[in-house]
Amino acid sequence: MLAVVAKLTVQEGKAEEFKAAGAEMVAAVKANESGRTLQYTLTQSQKAANEFYFMEMYVDADAVAEHGKTPHMAVFGGKIGGLLAGRPEITRLDVVAN
Repeated sequence: MLAVVAKLTVQEGKAEEFKAAGAEMVAAVKANESGRTLQYTLTQSQKAANEFYFMEMYVDADAVAEHGKTPHMAVFGGKIGGLLAGRPEITRLDVVAN
């Protein structure tokens, strides 16, 4: 089992648009990656309103790789490209206890 935390910082005034695109992405992952993506949640920082985090859990490395190649990931990337204040920060983690 692998975990991923993806931090995305959006431009000032773009948070609501990002939330809408993020909610669509979460729904698409849940509809299309069931069984391989165990958790896919969008969260927002309580301290910095323009910081968002995807909390992700996958069954294995193949599931992580396939997630990045999905049509819904391509659509999401197209929607958020102009909303971000920089490149996403992706942290991959090994699950120690669950």
